[in-house]
Amino acid sequence: MPLQDRRAFMAALAAGLGTLPALGLGQPAAWPSRPVKLIVPAAAGGASDRLGRMLAPDFLKALGQPLVVENRAGAGSTLGTASVAGAPADGYTLLLSGVFNSIGAGLYKLKYDFLKDFVQVAPLAFGPNVLVARPEFPAENLAQLVARAKAQPGSINFASGGVGTSGHLLMEMFQHAANVRFTHVAYKGGAPALQDVLAGVTPLMPINQDAALPYIKAGKLKALAVSSAQRNPAYPNVPTFVESGYADVVAISWGGVAAPKGTPAHVVEKLRAVVQAALQRPEIRASLEADGWVVANMAPAEFDAFVRNDTAKMLRIIRDSNISAE
Repeated sequence: MPLQDRRAFMAALAAGLGTLPALGLGQPAAWPSRPVKLIVPAAAGGASDRLGRMLAPDFLKALGQPLVVENRAGAGSTLGTASVAGAPADGYTLLLSGVFNSIGAGLYKLKYDFLKDFVQVAPLAFGPNVLVARPEFPAENLAQLVARAKAQPGSINFASGGVGTSGHLLMEMFQHAANVRFTHVAYKGGAPALQDVLAGVTPLMPINQDAALPYIKAGKLKALAVSSAQRNPAYPNVPTFVESGYADVVAISWGGVAAPKGTPAHVVEKLRAVVQAALQRPEIRASLEADGWVVANMAPAEFDAFVRNDTAKMLRIIRDSNISAE
């Protein structure tokens, strides 16, 4: 090829290459270009699972890609959480986060740091534990319960879904604040614990508000107190621990969405917008509120501070109470 022709060819090739970005070549694909996975580190059918699955329709509608919910339960939520901590920070693997992450930070020796290895995308909802008893239990409020506990130290049992669960830690807080001692009966899960309380085998149980509500409405259980700072709308006639004289006994369950640290900021913002829009849908709000959840309304910095404070609080309770994982 003559020199002049070669130069013309190279010039044309260079001009053609310059048009490649306009064709979408040589650029990262727009996010999301494939389904997004949400890891729920708990068994299917529970409160965490429900919180995650309610987001799926909004992901598909807003982003054009489905949200695939995958349950990875085990080791107090740490197995599923670890899998997300080690995933690429590309927005395609997310975590349904919650109070179990705050607790796990103090209860287990972990290969990840929940506060350092994740970015908090958005909160979903908050709910208290409810201290419940059988209707015939001889105490109608915390004052009567404390009086009985002081008269018979250690003789009153309470059930929980296991060592280090949110209910267990709530009762540790309460015992310390009231200067009483109950006997902890740790079950392998909330369901068998609840069944024994319903059967009258164990008299007391701190339980998530959504799980307790149908039994209270049916008259099979009674509520002595809720653990939120203010009364829960689903339990308008049940006082808080704070109202009952225990100002420091505040512990709530919470759920949110988190992503591996390093996830691009524009992806986090898109995710946050989808979550916040979902929580504004009347049918989602009504469904959550009917079960006693308070729909989240926090700015990103506020939620991040909440998670850090909750983790520090759970760590303090675990250390002060000398609790270790079984």
